[in-house]
Amino acid sequence: MSSRKSDLATIAVVAQLLAVVLVVAALYFARDVFIPLALALLLSFLLSPIVNRLQRDGVPNVVAVVMTASLAFVLLAGGLTLLGRELSGLVSDLPRHKDELVAKARSVSGMTSDVGGSLDDLADEVTEAMEEGGKAKIEGTPPRNILQRWTSGLIPATETDPTETSHDGTTAESPLFVQEVKDDLPLASWATTAGTVLGPLATAGLVSVFALFMLIHRDDLRDRIIAVISHGNYVTTTEALDEAAGRISRYLLAQTIVNTSYGFVLTIGLAVIGATLTPDGSFPNVILWGVLAACLRFVPYIGPVVAAAFPLAMAISVFPGYTVVLAVSVLIITMELLSNNLLEPWLYGASTGISAVAVVVAAVFWSWLWGPMGLLLSTPLTVCLVVLGRYVPRFKILATLLGEDVRIKASLRFYQRLLANDSHRAAEMLRQHVNDKGFDATCDEILVPAIKRIRSDHDLNQLSDADADRLLAMSGGLISDLPERFDEATESDHPRPDLPQVIGCVSHHFSEALVLNLLRIGGGEQFQLDGMDEDGLPEQVGRQIAEADPALVVIVILPKGGFAQARYLCRSIRREGYARPIVMCCLGRFKNHDKLFVRFRKAGATGMTTSFSRTRSKIESFLKRRGPASQTSGIGDVPRVPKPSSQENENEPVRVRGIPRVSNETVP
Repeated sequence: MSSRKSDLATIAVVAQLLAVVLVVAALYFARDVFIPLALALLLSFLLSPIVNRLQRDGVPNVVAVVMTASLAFVLLAGGLTLLGRELSGLVSDLPRHKDELVAKARSVSGMTSDVGGSLDDLADEVTEAMEEGGKAKIEGTPPRNILQRWTSGLIPATETDPTETSHDGTTAESPLFVQEVKDDLPLASWATTAGTVLGPLATAGLVSVFALFMLIHRDDLRDRIIAVISHGNYVTTTEALDEAAGRISRYLLAQTIVNTSYGFVLTIGLAVIGATLTPDGSFPNVILWGVLAACLRFVPYIGPVVAAAFPLAMAISVFPGYTVVLAVSVLIITMELLSNNLLEPWLYGASTGISAVAVVVAAVFWSWLWGPMGLLLSTPLTVCLVVLGRYVPRFKILATLLGEDVRIKASLRFYQRLLANDSHRAAEMLRQHVNDKGFDATCDEILVPAIKRIRSDHDLNQLSDADADRLLAMSGGLISDLPERFDEATESDHPRPDLPQVIGCVSHHFSEALVLNLLRIGGGEQFQLDGMDEDGLPEQVGRQIAEADPALVVIVILPKGGFAQARYLCRSIRREGYARPIVMCCLGRFKNHDKLFVRFRKAGATGMTTSFSRTRSKIESFLKRRGPASQTSGIGDVPRVPKPSSQENENEPVRVRGIPRVSNETVP
């Protein structure tokens, strides 16, 4: 039976892997269909807040979509027109900046060793050949050899040099027959050019049509998607779609505002630098660099670097010296710091929910799958995958691997640091958690579950005795090094006379002494907790407690096990005449909570708690109402302690390991 289950699990894993491979293959081979759809969906997410706002103001749906699309088209057309004009001006001005660029290259190569000198000589030769070729073309003087004549365009392809051997394939010098094939098919050339130009235009038109229909029929499409993928679970599907749409729309809107502001400020900054630091009083093509920066910053990580490279390259190639280059660098670095640390966190609000590493991995994956368009769409598509992993249990691995919030309990992370023997990181986690959520929450969410995990792994033979002792000792040392405001109660080795005395006992395992140490630290200003000094039988422990007559006794039980020992210890304490409250600190979640509490009450316990915070509040509550031993009924009625019956197997003494006084020293 077990082998059959393992075979079914293997088949399920293989089927899932095959499904992933098929989905990736479909996305790759059908990218011509999926890319326009994804771009249209992205555009609809960007424009839908504007359409919704117009609808709320009373504009009909179709009219709102047409108005929004027209505004977007006008802005896009104006930006492209401006960009084309700036590019044509840049191309016409490039030859004027050649001398400065060559001078800077030679100055840099002169600082290097022999390799730089060789590169400098090679640059001189290339420059001389280019100058000679250009002079020959202008003056009509033929170049000295056939190569220069070919490069200068002075001879046709059929002309040959007199000294050159003809390539007719009849001699040893020319064993291959070479003949030029002229381009006599202008129609094919025109068709190729038209395909190159019309392809992106067709894609843009298809994206526009898809986006318009998605905006007009967005409610109908939403209902159809919910009906198809919900499988009757409309609540979860609706929440998932709302979260994905909200995150993507917020991300795109914030990105648009940030990038537009960045491009505008960069344009103004470059214009100011040109007016103050350049001889001509202007920086070339400032509008072009601002528009390119605004567009390229939509591409994660790579876009800002490429956007910064263009104005820096222009500053290097146009202006003498390095003053303008330094000013442009300071401007870009300042803008990046302000944008990344001030503007983006303020505008984004809630993040996209993707970790920084996942953004890089997603950019690499989608760019490999869909090229540059995949790089642009990587973040929105990954947001959809993360939302899918949060709401669909089968895809939970996506949320774990790509999500910003790691779905790993704090106690498991702390336990992993203990296993790695990384006490420094573990101590940092404790301090951070105490500062964020408080001491009680840290004990309930990190320390107590970690101690229980050490116990359970040791019981399952996953940890040796030495490893378990090492982890418990490390935990005890970290508990003693908690923030200073919780260490005041551990500074004294003797009970403080102004605080009520509480005695703590373990039930069956020495790891429970760590919980007593936590109670000592947490209640340092409310009570003084002392532990039993020596190992002994329950009767001896009960006698010592009766003689000390503390204000309260707490017995710690850290499952698994310990319930029978704790009940027997409680009976022994009552038999010795102790009449004050006894609290059972039974840490965990129990289905039979009520039955367990009834058994503890029959054994003489006053109360039962299941967490550290409840135990501490219960102790403080009892101590506030405490009175003399003869008035214990005001605190809580102590039930009559029956004699142990043979049915409960408690007629024989059960040895309880004593509790050494827990101090700042590491618990062994």
